[in-house]
Amino acid sequence: MTRMQRSVAKVISIILHPLFMPVYGVLLLFFISGTFLSYLPGIVKRIVVIIVVVNTIILPLSVVPFYISQKIIKSIHMDTSRERIIPLTINSFFFYLGYYLLNRLQVPDLIKVYVLASFSVVVVTLFVSLKWKISIHMIGIGGLTGAIISISWHLGVDMKTVWMGLILCSGLIGFARLELNKHTPAQVYSGFVIGLIVAGGVLLVG
Repeated sequence: MTRMQRSVAKVISIILHPLFMPVYGVLLLFFISGTFLSYLPGIVKRIVVIIVVVNTIILPLSVVPFYISQKIIKSIHMDTSRERIIPLTINSFFFYLGYYLLNRLQVPDLIKVYVLASFSVVVVTLFVSLKWKISIHMIGIGGLTGAIISISWHLGVDMKTVWMGLILCSGLIGFARLELNKHTPAQVYSGFVIGLIVAGGVLLVG
């Protein structure tokens, strides 16, 4: 692997980090989807984005220094499945808190179920990680892809361009994780499928 390839793989892994997927999904639904969500008042969109950003990005990242100082994890990369157990457990609480807060506000049920689907993906990832190291990056992008496909089907809106773009992003993440030797092909492919099924399934029945 060349130095350039490794650098590109690292950039892809950062930009498409799994913690960013819930807010990316919300932004897609608000500004690109062409659904009724695109026409919500600006104040509603801002409140939802703030809640999602705080509970799925800021709070999970804020406790990383504590994990490292207490030797719960060796680095932010959490290279072993064992290192992931406590962070995933705490992150599941943060994600559920986001769902709980949105449930108390007058926002569309679809947004609430979307965040619930994100929480469900974290919980399933936690249980899988008890036995096996799986690609959380691929679970994240798979979950977002499954969510968008389910929402487009549920609302009867053509969002083919969006979810095809997400599939392309999935390929880029898969390339990055394999190039960085972080996962095996089985961990990459199964991660995408699990995320796709869990998030898509929750939104279909929610």
